[in-house]
Amino acid sequence: VQYPDAAWKVPADIQCVGDFLKICVWAGVVDKESSEMSFNEFSRQFLAELDYDRERQNLQTVRKSSLDPTAPYIKYNVLIPKVFEDLCTDKVITMTYLPGPTMEAEARRQLELLGIDTSVGISQIIKNAATDASENQNDIKAGELVRRVTKAITDESNTSSQGSTKPSWKVVASQTIGKVIRVNTILWTVRVAKKALLLSQAMLVSMIQKSPKFIIKDNWEIWAEAHSTAAEQAERLGEIETWCTALFDVHGHQVFNLGLFNADPHPGNILVVEDPKSKKGKKKFGIGLIDYGQCKKLTEEEQLKIARLILSVANNESDQVIASAFRELNIITSNDSTKFLAEFGKLMFGPFRPEHMQHSW
Repeated sequence: VQYPDAAWKVPADIQCVGDFLKICVWAGVVDKESSEMSFNEFSRQFLAELDYDRERQNLQTVRKSSLDPTAPYIKYNVLIPKVFEDLCTDKVITMTYLPGPTMEAEARRQLELLGIDTSVGISQIIKNAATDASENQNDIKAGELVRRVTKAITDESNTSSQGSTKPSWKVVASQTIGKVIRVNTILWTVRVAKKALLLSQAMLVSMIQKSPKFIIKDNWEIWAEAHSTAAEQAERLGEIETWCTALFDVHGHQVFNLGLFNADPHPGNILVVEDPKSKKGKKKFGIGLIDYGQCKKLTEEEQLKIARLILSVANNESDQVIASAFRELNIITSNDSTKFLAEFGKLMFGPFRPEHMQHSW
């Protein structure tokens, strides 16, 4: 349901942004051509959120494609809500209800399972870690990755020019390991270890529940009750990789097969939905995708150019080849730097590297 004041508030906010950009152009902060180009695209995308007729059409198109058995939706149990067209207006979209938490809420829960306190908020967690890192620059426990973010570890040129103390062997070792072992590999190891712990807890819970009452102490029953969902938590923890693969495959299908994709797939638009076909005692979960207000359409030519860019990065082509693929998509930069375009392409479509978190990078 569209908010009553959205029809005038959104355009008013967009106009404020446009007026602010004009001031920035006048002050020489940004150039006129690039600011107008960015503002026009920004305006189109946000005003599209008010066009419920188009959003309904987008949702119907994507849902129809999701029913194709050759598409990845059914394979990964990815659900798109069904639209009830007779119950829709230009202010209301009526669709099937997908029960379940958002991926954002689920991510917070998963972080808590890994022992991370999220009660203060993700931004505060990063700030605390950054403070710890800046105060303990030679301690690997303070977090080498965070030190990279806060520039607590400078590059060799800065270190030599300022005559700073050489980092400890722990920091050097952590940097070396980071180049060999990718961040996702480390996170995968943590998840596997946590899943093993949860499964062992689930086994103990089962043993306690099946044992005669006269040999079970009261505190054991209390512990078993507190950990009764360990098996379900382990199952969901193990599905993270499957969910990520599903999201990549589904959005890849939208981009390269359908030619219509969701341009705003943030965690709040992704739901973790329990599979109604789950067996008792062993729940299965799928993914629900909602909010198709901001979609982009691609021609076959545009799809081909994007595919060439992604393949150039995946095949570790030269910077010249990657930059050329980017230019074919009419990407314009002020200096037309081949190195910048190549690195930007690797950042967007290549594997994550620790140096991506450095401010200097």
